[in-house]
Amino acid sequence: MSPAARNMLARVQKGAPMYNPAILLTPLKQAISSAGGTFEVLIRVQAPQPPQSGTAQRQPLRLALVVDRSGSMDGQPLNEAMRCVTHIVDRLHPDDQVAVVLYDDQVKVPVPLQPASRREAIHAALTGVESGGSTALFAGWEAGVQQLAESGAGNALSRVLLLSDGQANQGLQTLDEITPHCKRWHAQGVSTTTVGLGHGFNEDLMLGMARAGGGQGYYGQTAEDLHDSFDEELSLLQSLFLRMLRVKPAPADGIIVEPLGQLAPLEGGWAPVSDLPYAAESWLLVRLHVPPQAASGGALRPVLAGSFEAQRKDGAAVQLNLPMLSLPVVSAEAYAALPEDETVARRLKEVQFAEAALRAREMMVRGEIDGARAYLKHQQALVAGHPWLQEKLARLQDLAERDAAMSMKEMRYKSNRLMSRVAEAHESRYIGDETADAGKPAFLRRKSEEGRGRRKP
Repeated sequence: MSPAARNMLARVQKGAPMYNPAILLTPLKQAISSAGGTFEVLIRVQAPQPPQSGTAQRQPLRLALVVDRSGSMDGQPLNEAMRCVTHIVDRLHPDDQVAVVLYDDQVKVPVPLQPASRREAIHAALTGVESGGSTALFAGWEAGVQQLAESGAGNALSRVLLLSDGQANQGLQTLDEITPHCKRWHAQGVSTTTVGLGHGFNEDLMLGMARAGGGQGYYGQTAEDLHDSFDEELSLLQSLFLRMLRVKPAPADGIIVEPLGQLAPLEGGWAPVSDLPYAAESWLLVRLHVPPQAASGGALRPVLAGSFEAQRKDGAAVQLNLPMLSLPVVSAEAYAALPEDETVARRLKEVQFAEAALRAREMMVRGEIDGARAYLKHQQALVAGHPWLQEKLARLQDLAERDAAMSMKEMRYKSNRLMSRVAEAHESRYIGDETADAGKPAFLRRKSEEGRGRRKP
């Protein structure tokens, strides 16, 4: 078996094939340089195809839609938010359940958790919603959690969708105060997705809550911008194969491993990766620091193994060991001549672009607007040969020139998505913005701009 075939496909969990993810460990090059140095390895977790119709029961959803109706939402923002609620309710299945929570400095629950089939009654309960006072964001979120926690979930998937246009200014307000609660409830089966609407929301808090709560982070300025995001959210929830995924890379003796693209410190060496839907892959890119060593004459040297944990949609735990990746040690000249794996090289560029976007945002936060714009112009070499990143960079440069404040939000969300996106197991070449590609699941469509919906003809 060739090194490429060895690196690495491992089936896990004895039993029905429909429950078996596949693990692949793919190095940037199929060898180690005797001179030492660094190289990247892509760890991929691939889901099988979805079960045939009728072989598995659809997992119902339990959603709590938590909507900011504070004073800053007066007028169009609140209208857009309620249009988002209508869009979601109208796309739920009859066996799903939904609650709607409204908050300013007070919390109201006009729609307690009930079957989504009661659409007319739900819409009637939400007519005439008016804006109010301050923003008790945490209290609103917590009320949404309680709607999902008060009755048994059974086999349903429970998620809070929090929508806000502003800054928390009542009750708990900071990232450090709020995210531990999101993490605790995620561990108990209630996850959190956040949606930023307009210009004034706190993207660091909203994305931090989503990350700690095991959900997604979206933003936009209008309901049309967010319709695609909600379609993505619903299609992802309805297609889940595994959730609460995390990987613990274990390097061989003498090798140091550095997980790339991590937006939060690792806990005990575990790196979280995105929830995994059927027919897709979640992934983690790591950089290995290898000391100089003698060429092995073709013998394989152990490089990297590790552990993997996840939870099936029925709550059952999945635990397994990653296979050991072993590679030959070759001369520096021979290593330099080896080709790079195209998928690993492409994902590495995505992570590097995400990190560059964060650096540009940090410059803008410091008030270095012109410096950030100049820095973005210098990223052309980085995105060369990657059409998707080239389009993303062009859109980001244009936004940075027109609206510095919104470009900072786009940089933050773009970086988050690139570092944690779900990908096709066999990703096709990028032709153009895929937002309107009805032939591809919404959670797999590559967008050129995170804060915009599909382009109108």
